[in-house]
Amino acid sequence: MIANINSPTPETVFRSEKVDYLCHFSEGQSGTIVDLVLEPELQGRLMGMGLFAGTRFRVLQGGNSSKIKSSARPMLLAIGNTRIALGQSIASKILVEK
Repeated sequence: MIANINSPTPETVFRSEKVDYLCHFSEGQSGTIVDLVLEPELQGRLMGMGLFAGTRFRVLQGGNSSKIKSSARPMLLAIGNTRIALGQSIASKILVEK
């Protein structure tokens, strides 16, 4: 795997009140995707489904407010009229802005 020098890694990204990882969002929260910190192949697949920088979304299910252990439950996102389910391992590598 070749690292993209311009893309931040989970270890080096500065988290702030506005920018965080998708896995930390709760049901009902909305935001905008900032970056996908993923392998190029997976990043391409998600971009093909409409997940890329600048995309607005809303968390419908899962995340921090879930009553079920959050690592066991996928997150369900609404992007326009589309619904996309993501596992916590992927959600933990997507930078978003509130």
